[in-house]
Amino acid sequence: METTHKFIEKNQSSEQADHQRNWVAKKNWLILVLVFLAYPLMSHAGGLGIAAILALGGVLGLIGWRPPHPRDIRKSVPAAIWAIMAVLLWAMISTLWSPYNSGDVLNNAAKLFIGVPLYLAFAVLVVGQSKYSGSSLQWLLISVTFLSSMAVLGDIVSDYGVTKLFDPLAPKESMNVKRGDMIQNLTHATSVLVLLFTPVGLMLWVKGAGGKLAAGGLLVLILAGAIAANMTSSMLALGLAVVFVFLASYWPKLMVRIAFFGGGISIFFAPLFGYIASQAGPEIRAQIPFSWEERVVNWSYMYEKVLQKPWFGHGFDAVRTFNDTHTIRGFEGRALVSLHPHNAGLHIWGELGLIGAVLVCLALFYAARKLTQQDVLTEVQLVALAGLTASAIIIAGFSYGVWQDWWWAVIIFSGAIIGFVKA
Repeated sequence: METTHKFIEKNQSSEQADHQRNWVAKKNWLILVLVFLAYPLMSHAGGLGIAAILALGGVLGLIGWRPPHPRDIRKSVPAAIWAIMAVLLWAMISTLWSPYNSGDVLNNAAKLFIGVPLYLAFAVLVVGQSKYSGSSLQWLLISVTFLSSMAVLGDIVSDYGVTKLFDPLAPKESMNVKRGDMIQNLTHATSVLVLLFTPVGLMLWVKGAGGKLAAGGLLVLILAGAIAANMTSSMLALGLAVVFVFLASYWPKLMVRIAFFGGGISIFFAPLFGYIASQAGPEIRAQIPFSWEERVVNWSYMYEKVLQKPWFGHGFDAVRTFNDTHTIRGFEGRALVSLHPHNAGLHIWGELGLIGAVLVCLALFYAARKLTQQDVLTEVQLVALAGLTASAIIIAGFSYGVWQDWWWAVIIFSGAIIGFVKA
């Protein structure tokens, strides 16, 4: 009789556990559906909302999650995550000597320190769902990515007709100001699509001849948007992603390691890059496009700032206080640094110094080592990772500030959906 009772209790406990797992799985599936549907809208509006929906998804994903025992946390959390959090902690510490004061109770460094773990929690949710969910989520992601790429391209070539339709000019609003906002929003949306192209394109590529044609169509749409928006960095990122995908199809682990190694080199030796930029004379600068000449002058200026405080940097968000101006091609009062240096390495060196650069390189090293271990990713997922990493490095090296939370969220989101790439 006692044995029977134990058997019944064990079965009831197992049924309760199965019920909870089913409930949590359905809840997580619904979260992904909502985020996949929302991301194109957030992207088209400038991408800033992507950080918010990923953070919310991470919070909701924790409902029903059983945390590991404290003694197992060190083993269950990869070294790369600890290194990333060390970077963000050092960024928070550096606010103590930074000349920038936002006036907010929760400054930007603290927002990232809180937000990134939530983005990563959402990434864990995505990876978990990708292991046993059907193809419905995959096709949803493919569909909304196509729709987003068509909407972005259509908006650019129609002189922002889509944006004007859903967000018309207010009675006293300046068209010049609004146009600047629209351009910025669509360049952000294009960058999001560039990062998503590799994982989403490979989801299609492995589906046969029709999938390959669709992947090529997606590439054409996103590239056309980048050309129409005159985004050289996005064009370069797409081109390098295709090269890395091709090479990784033969040497998947090697190309992932090369991509991460390239990222580390671009960060650690960024001051050398700034020095080279400082050697470009007026004759050379006059032969390149205006936006790139501004970048060269920007990088040259940042090289001098790095030399002033090479060890600890000027502090988090300090570049916002660099108000020096110059005259370029007849335009007076142009900022030498406009909010950020348009180069991830010089941004990190300028604000966090050598310590910050070393911590970032450690995070990249541990990430590459973990992701190329046996049975972590399949070969086709490694191919996707190689292309994604290459494109992210190019855009980070020429476009956005390091500490923009939407940029962190997009990279983490793009990396997480690699779980849906299945041969």
